Amino acid sequence: MRTTVDLDADLHGRLRRLVPPRGLNRFINQAVAEKLAALERQEFEQAMIEGYVASRHDRELLNADWETVDVEDWPA
Repeated sequence: MRTTVDLDADLHGRLRRLVPPRGLNRFINQAVAEKLAALERQEFEQAMIEGYVASRHDRELLNADWETVDVEDWPA
């Protein structure tokens, strides 16, 4: 898909110096894919943290339910 992107002049110069013109599309696609993977990983980790915190109350209730069984005397 074609799209237009404005690059900072310094960034453009560095890019042109290090990446051959025929490899520019591949380079940009790889760079964007890597950055997106990192952002998605952060998003997933944040969702896991939020889910863990949100379920803390449920775990406390479940633990309270099992306390009765945990303290009962079991036959040996």
